[in-house]
Amino acid sequence: MGDAGRGKTTLASHLSKKLDIQHHSTDDYFYEVKFSKERDRQESICGVSKLYYNQKWIVEGTTHHLLEPGLIYADTIIYLTHKNIAYQWTCLIKRHFQRDNEKISDLLQLMKHVLYKRYGLGYKKGKMTNSELIAPHQEKVIMLSSFKEINDFMNNF
Repeated sequence: MGDAGRGKTTLASHLSKKLDIQHHSTDDYFYEVKFSKERDRQESICGVSKLYYNQKWIVEGTTHHLLEPGLIYADTIIYLTHKNIAYQWTCLIKRHFQRDNEKISDLLQLMKHVLYKRYGLGYKKGKMTNSELIAPHQEKVIMLSSFKEINDFMNNF
């Protein structure tokens, strides 16, 4: 789990191949039509929660209400974070220009969203942060905050 633009999907794909376990994105449960039409909240929670009852699974994403039910069942929680908002925005901008059908308005909306989420502003005021979400599970959290740490983790796994 972790920040937008940190490399969650890349890491999940790598672990999936190494462990021969299918990985799933919370986006596939959150959206009925990717990045545009959201599923009913309870329907998405029920869908992803079925995975958590399996013996082996890899789930990656940023959506708290879809990750939270699995945290108790996870053997390991890998938390990918950016050290600061400026670096996160830089990564998001770079990623934007590598994608073909993403509009600048989508990028700006995402940048605003990560700002709100990181600092509990606007519609994220009073909402749980990633750190607060994983706090009860610290004994099984691996925190990686740079691409070097992520690459070292993947190479030594």
